Amino acid sequence: MFVLAAAGALTTSPQAFADATGEYPIPSKQIETRCDAEQYLAAVRDTSPIYFERYMLDKSNRPLDVQRAAQDRIHWFYSLDAAGRRQYAQDTATDIYYEQMATRWGNWAKVFFNNKGVVAKATAVCLNHPRGDLSVWDWPVAR
Repeated sequence: MFVLAAAGALTTSPQAFADATGEYPIPSKQIETRCDAEQYLAAVRDTSPIYFERYMLDKSNRPLDVQRAAQDRIHWFYSLDAAGRRQYAQDTATDIYYEQMATRWGNWAKVFFNNKGVVAKATAVCLNHPRGDLSVWDWPVAR
């Protein structure tokens, strides 16, 4: 019996184990939020300031074209409806090369996707912040 199970595991496609779930690679609260990128980022600034500052510091260490591309990409993500966001999660979970932004900055969306606690706190209050306030991206980084 064990031999059959092991043989079956060897013939299974690795992608079968990489399917997106309701929380991976993007938390469901992020998929379902009605906030835009700026509302969410402002909420992270207020609810999880250490994570916000780490993200902004990491961003500031990237070339300007990479910073702009990351901002454009997250705006694209927020322009999608929930079904589109779920599909994006599935695509990123099953194809390591799908998200080209990650080849330029591996953590380009870390504050948006990688911490369910940060996402839960920020999505709970993000509608309290103004839409489209691009100034939230201009966080001064102490050097």
